[in-house]
Amino acid sequence: MKVFLSYALVLGGLGFIAAAVIGAMLANLSYVRAKFAMINMLRTDANKAEFLCKTAKNTFYEALGQAIKIGVMSQTNDPKIIAMSTKPGYDAGCISITMYWKKLFGHGKKGVLAIVGGIVLAVTINASIVFHVICAVIAAGCAIYFFKTRADNERSLLLAKAEILPEVDRAIAEGRYRFSA
Repeated sequence: MKVFLSYALVLGGLGFIAAAVIGAMLANLSYVRAKFAMINMLRTDANKAEFLCKTAKNTFYEALGQAIKIGVMSQTNDPKIIAMSTKPGYDAGCISITMYWKKLFGHGKKGVLAIVGGIVLAVTINASIVFHVICAVIAAGCAIYFFKTRADNERSLLLAKAEILPEVDRAIAEGRYRFSA
C-alpha cells in the first residue's frame, strides 16, 4: 500500500508540475515579434491593436489593453495627461499577470513537494526509486523551463512599459483610436 502511495504522490506531483508548465506555455509570447506587431498595429489601426491585446491573456498585451482603455477614457489629446492615465492602467494590468504567475508557481511548488514526499516514502520503505528519480529529473527540467519563461514574461512587462507604452500614448494623442459605440 505504501509503495502505491509513493507512486501516486510522484505522479500527482508531475500532474501539478504539468499544469504549471502548460499554463506557462499558454502565457508565453515572443517579445520581439509581439512588440513589432503591436507597434505596427498602433500606427495603422489602434482599434485593431486593442482587439489584438485581448487575444493574448496573461502577457504584456493584456496590460497594454488596460492602458489603451484607460488612456481613451481620459478623452483628451494632451500627451502628458494621456501618459498620466496609461501608466497606472498598465501597472494595474501587470498586477493580474503577476498574480497568474504566482498561482502557477504555487502549483509547481505543490508538485515538487509531492515528488519529494514520494521519494522519501519510497526510500523509507526500501522500494525501488528508479521511477521516482526519473520523475524528479523530469520535474527539474520542467522547473528550468518554467523559471526561464517566467523571467522572459517579467522582462517583457518591463520592456513593454518602456518601449510600447509611449507608442500607445502617441496613438491616442494623435487621434488614431476611433471610439466604437
